[in-house]
Amino acid sequence: MASIVRRGKCFAVVYYINGKQKWESFKKESDAHARIQEIEENKASASFIPLTPVTIQEFMAEYVESYGSVKWSHSTYSCNTSLIRNYINPLIGQWKMKDITTKKMDSFFSKLKTLPAVHQKATSEPNLISDRSIYDINLLLSNAFKKAADWEYIGKNPITRNTCPNRLSAVNRDFWTPDVAKDALAACRDMNLLVCMHLAIACSMRIGEITGLRWQYISFGDLDNRHETAALLIDSQLQRISKTTYSALLRKKDQIKLVFPSSKENANTMLVLKTLKTKGSHRVVWIPPTVAAYLKKIKERQEELLEILGDAYQDYDLVIAQDNGRPLEGSRISEMFAQFILDQGFPKVDFHSLRHLSTTVKLLISNGDVKLVQGETGHSQSRMVTDTYAHILDQNRRTMAQKFEESFYQSEHFVHAPPEVSADQLIAMFLKNPTSTDMVKNILGKR
Repeated sequence: MASIVRRGKCFAVVYYINGKQKWESFKKESDAHARIQEIEENKASASFIPLTPVTIQEFMAEYVESYGSVKWSHSTYSCNTSLIRNYINPLIGQWKMKDITTKKMDSFFSKLKTLPAVHQKATSEPNLISDRSIYDINLLLSNAFKKAADWEYIGKNPITRNTCPNRLSAVNRDFWTPDVAKDALAACRDMNLLVCMHLAIACSMRIGEITGLRWQYISFGDLDNRHETAALLIDSQLQRISKTTYSALLRKKDQIKLVFPSSKENANTMLVLKTLKTKGSHRVVWIPPTVAAYLKKIKERQEELLEILGDAYQDYDLVIAQDNGRPLEGSRISEMFAQFILDQGFPKVDFHSLRHLSTTVKLLISNGDVKLVQGETGHSQSRMVTDTYAHILDQNRRTMAQKFEESFYQSEHFVHAPPEVSADQLIAMFLKNPTSTDMVKNILGKR
């Protein structure tokens, strides 16, 4: 049986668990009585868990070490530890786990909506914390406190979605029509950017997959027949990660295929070639002959540079590379693409929109074959395709309805409209059934 002991201005709840005495302090006597009731109810249901004095900051450090470093990818690790460092620890890090309630956590998420985002380097002045960041913080803490309940630090997960933004739908991007994309490809004179655009549009590749593509995984097919059967294998991606993250996730070093030597001393980040995020992203893509021809040109250009520069050319077998052979990062490709659009006067879109254009075109020419397109784009789930490109699929379904009308209903069997029924015929139909009159009365009586 738990009891209350007054200690100065506080009220301590004293009870025994597994033969050991536990003390929990409360500022209000009413809170102490509420805690006693909770203890007795939980003991009766065999679900009692003693509260722990550990702080949220201490728990999150343990959670990252024991769970995050095992389960998270490099990018997820960097993102989550950044959220903990910038928003969780400064605002609620000193809260005791034993004091956490659903109400307090709901208040925390309401407050987040009014606070400015932490300023990041190379960005403009911050606005309020974005809905996306608040959603990510909610998801992170929900998973963490679920684990805290498993570890018996708390009795239940206090995180709800009551005051958190809803799950964000896919970003509505502006993207070019096929005709605009054709004009842009014709106007581009930079070979690296041109090939990147072709690979994004024709092969539905992400920018990291493009910049991480290697020649050993490209087959030019039948050279005598316009590169028929040309194909490429997407098996890795180029990514910049922090050295801190790399050190923390040494157990995941098998995911790193290559670490590129840094061109700057004392750099905090490193450029790596790493495995893809999901098994679905690992895929073979057939290359249109036109794209294969451009790939052949850029390979010949690299061979010329290698012959001229000799040992000064750093050959990493990369398809997209600087003139000295070093990697060309996705951020640089995006900058080149933005400048190209500005110089040429094309509608403003971001580079990733080319992949959306690719998926849209493939859905149209495949008559909405989602599984086929999923294999091309590397989406982990077909639902991601259907959710993002529902407007294209709806267009195909409308077309199917029109074709069904033409092939099925436009025949002599459906030339005439259904015959109209006169009032006298309707009355006669009801009189044939003795229960019809009562049924009509009941229906009319309810109106």
